[in-house]
Amino acid sequence: MPALDVDITGIAAVHDVSSLFDELLDNAASVKRLPTIEPPLNKSDFDSLSQRLSTALSKLGAEDGDAAKVRRFAVIETAARDLFARLIATTPIESPDFVKMWNFLDIISILSDDGECDPALLFWLMEELLDSQTIAGCRKIFDFLESRRDRITSKHFKQKHLAILRGCNELLRRLSRAEDTAFCGRVFIFLFQSFPLGDRSSVNLRGEYHVENVTAYEEPQPEGTSQMEVDQATPKEPEARSGSKGVSFDAKSKEEQLSSSDLYPQFWSLQETFSQPLKLFDQAHFSKFKQNLDITMKAFQAIHNDEKPRSKSVEDSKRNLKRKRDGEDAHALSESFNPKYLTSKDLFDLEISDLSFRRHVLVQALIIMDFLLFLSPQSKERLATFNSSNKSVTYNEQLSPEDTKWATDMKKSISDYLKQGFEGPYFYRMVETVLARDKNWVFWKMAQCPPIERPAVSPARFVEAQTAAQRLATNKRLRPMPMGAVSLDFLRSEDEGAAMEKLQDVERYQIPELDSFKRKIADDDFEIEMPTNDQTKAAAIAGKSSKSWRALRIASRYKMAAFDKIDDPKKVDIVFEDLAEVDDDEEADEPTASEESMPSNRDALIISGPPSVGKSALIDGLMQLHKGVFALAVRHTTRDTKEGEVNGKSYHFVKKQEFNQLRDGDRLIEYGTRDEVDYGTSSKVIDAITEAGKIPILELDLEAAQFAKDMDFTARYILVKPASDESLQERLEQSGKASEAIDAILKKLPEDLEDGKVSDLFDTSIVNGELAEAVKMLDGYVYEEAAKAEEGAAAAGDAEGQNGDAEMADVANVETELVDESTAGEAEATTG
Repeated sequence: MPALDVDITGIAAVHDVSSLFDELLDNAASVKRLPTIEPPLNKSDFDSLSQRLSTALSKLGAEDGDAAKVRRFAVIETAARDLFARLIATTPIESPDFVKMWNFLDIISILSDDGECDPALLFWLMEELLDSQTIAGCRKIFDFLESRRDRITSKHFKQKHLAILRGCNELLRRLSRAEDTAFCGRVFIFLFQSFPLGDRSSVNLRGEYHVENVTAYEEPQPEGTSQMEVDQATPKEPEARSGSKGVSFDAKSKEEQLSSSDLYPQFWSLQETFSQPLKLFDQAHFSKFKQNLDITMKAFQAIHNDEKPRSKSVEDSKRNLKRKRDGEDAHALSESFNPKYLTSKDLFDLEISDLSFRRHVLVQALIIMDFLLFLSPQSKERLATFNSSNKSVTYNEQLSPEDTKWATDMKKSISDYLKQGFEGPYFYRMVETVLARDKNWVFWKMAQCPPIERPAVSPARFVEAQTAAQRLATNKRLRPMPMGAVSLDFLRSEDEGAAMEKLQDVERYQIPELDSFKRKIADDDFEIEMPTNDQTKAAAIAGKSSKSWRALRIASRYKMAAFDKIDDPKKVDIVFEDLAEVDDDEEADEPTASEESMPSNRDALIISGPPSVGKSALIDGLMQLHKGVFALAVRHTTRDTKEGEVNGKSYHFVKKQEFNQLRDGDRLIEYGTRDEVDYGTSSKVIDAITEAGKIPILELDLEAAQFAKDMDFTARYILVKPASDESLQERLEQSGKASEAIDAILKKLPEDLEDGKVSDLFDTSIVNGELAEAVKMLDGYVYEEAAKAEEGAAAAGDAEGQNGDAEMADVANVETELVDESTAGEAEATTG
């Protein structure tokens, strides 16, 4: 703030400027008669504002230079602060007269934009105004700031941005993140909209952590204290109380159990690592963190298993999900976020039983897993090629292979857990998107925050690019007739009758046959290879280009598949060949089956099961049995092509960036990562098969099928089971898998094929013992609805003929029941 160093003349100037401010407020009252923030005052609302201000400052003299400018700014600031103090002291913010403050701030903003006062003066006054009001009053003041944001940030922003940042941060320190969450969000949004995207004023360039965020909880008391003796004398039984739970690591084994009181200190100790990740560089602390997080994850999984229903049909699941979305539970879940944790032991049972609470804790753990995997050997190798000029956000420590495997497995466990429960897939997708974007910000900081915004194109460069585009689009060769038109020269030399006959020739108004261009293009090729002279060669090249273009336009009507086979644009001979010769893919040429061959239910089929159980062979058998009915949906992947694979047939091979765009744009019905490679199925692939009149078949593993089910993808889910564990092991060995991978698959098999999980996910299951028998069972399931429909129609016809007999039989049955009841009553009375 510039110091006021004025003499008696300056004091007189302050008085004149103060009088001018009073006049301007009177003018504003006549212009804006409503006691509201809107509309803002403009410079046009005041007559000769600059001239009137110069007159008020005339007693300072006509000096020039920086010293005179500082004196002018100091006089205006002193007068403004005097009037500002009087308005605050005499007018409460709830009063309609407080509109004078809004008008006065508008006047200061106008003077600031014109360079008549210090650009930051408005925000110095706003800081004092915010400090003088309650939170309710601050909301009204912030209404004013939001309404004037475009004006106050459009000019002299470099002189204002520190004052804006300081004022907003001071306001955020006063606000409670729990009680004033919406107000805090308004302040952050104001900052985001005011500062440029690449501004580094609030970037944590040094990678510092918020170590002051300490979570205080009740530490376990040491042995020998009186409280411990009391606890030992009267042990608490968690299951004896209806409100508490005992957490078991293994539902099948009751030997190892952990009560909520034992879990309490291990759970809350994780918060120290969450707020200070650098402590993980200490091996002892890291080992303790791994142990506590493992225990917490097992406890959370046990709670989830207790909450999960044992058996539920698909229709009941959808109905209950809809009820949750429409009912009060969904609203309560979405509004249950609280940024402050309550760490009382008495509340711990209730907290860990809350799905929202468990999710927010695991999101913190997921962030720590990403931090650890950033130190893995693979990440270090990738970062070695990255030009990182900001070394403060990178660390020299490297994670060991064992710890890397633990972090990878833990991240997968947390991700799988977050996908469960009420709208779990949607919640996890949101978290995954936020963390992916945060990684991009980290890389941006590692590169020393290079400018994000591109510089504006200069007028000269724009005119140059526009001229070049026009030059390329302009055809300099003058044509005697429009392109594609037929010559009308015969009208000049022929008589009327002959001219009319030639004018009605079918070649003039009908599209020529595609094969008619084949011979003409071949003649042009011969002339190009063995030209008579340069003129004939040039004419042949131009003629071939015109004929090739016209041939391609005709072929696009019914031979679009041949376009994929054109490698050289100068050689289009392939469009003249039959499609059977062009395309070696029999499936592409396979016509769609007739309507009678289609099943009544045309929903997609998802064939899933353990690895190497024979899903592909089962699908091939079904497709061979019903030609033109089904089509296999090809998945997308980010890995490289292997030998023998064809893009578009084996997989759609795409780059990582393209896959992320599909995922973030909700264009994948399922996706997942295996061995650091992304896989997913595009909804467009499904739509293309459906539009072709066929039924899509998706071959997915169990995890991908569960994901598709959670995303409410409509399909018939079919599980393929092995005949025995021994047969599956033999298949896995024949596929060339390593023994460790085979053991892992067989160990996980009972969990994957658990009855409750299978009944919730799949509509039916097929045991793949003999392939022919399994194909027959699959065919029977797919077409059983059509058979049931036919049987129902036949049964309906028979039922019409038997209605009369049935009615008579019903009457006889009723009479018989009445007689039986009477007899039973008599027998009962006799027995009594």
